[in-house]
Amino acid sequence: MDRGSGGPSGERPARPVHGGRRFARSLVVIALVVPMVVAWHYARLGWRDRHYNYPARPSGYTQIVNRFGQPCSADANAISMQWRAADTGGTYTVRFHRKLGGYPTEMISGNQGGRSTNLDNDVYGHIQNEHLAPYVEHGIYGYACRYIRGGSTQWSTHAFGIAIDVSSAEEYQGKCTSTVNRHHRHIWENHNWYWGLAFCDPMHFQYAVNY
Repeated sequence: MDRGSGGPSGERPARPVHGGRRFARSLVVIALVVPMVVAWHYARLGWRDRHYNYPARPSGYTQIVNRFGQPCSADANAISMQWRAADTGGTYTVRFHRKLGGYPTEMISGNQGGRSTNLDNDVYGHIQNEHLAPYVEHGIYGYACRYIRGGSTQWSTHAFGIAIDVSSAEEYQGKCTSTVNRHHRHIWENHNWYWGLAFCDPMHFQYAVNY
């Protein structure tokens, strides 16, 4: 039949309804819009990256002591926060130095005597806000009064309350690649934390360099 002619009765055939195409286009729009909306859910709750009162990042042992005090001090484990592991659902209490968090914000209630917004508000908030929490797996630890593992008599950065281990079961010490922490490493680095992948310890983030 000629495309311009009518049907057998001389009537023009009904134009086909392209419902499938419209539905597909709707799915594309949803796929583009929903992540944009959901990704900012934490900000909608009131969170903001305050970037308040960060200490300068120390280099080497002497600067660490000058900036954060002696290892195993009361300040080193003065602040605590709760952190949920995405893979197991377990919640960890993470303790750290008062200069790295605990300052009251829209998302941090109470008064722990913290001096900045670095870890508990800003780093944690970015991970939530960018929907990267699924890449924080079990084994989340902070302050520990101990030496560097492996027989060393040097204090660990954990003893100063300036180190956090994240996803430690998956990102174990001695592993020189990263499967989960690589997704949020940029957040830590943008807030003065140094990633231990450089020395094959991808679980480890510390607020110090050259140590």
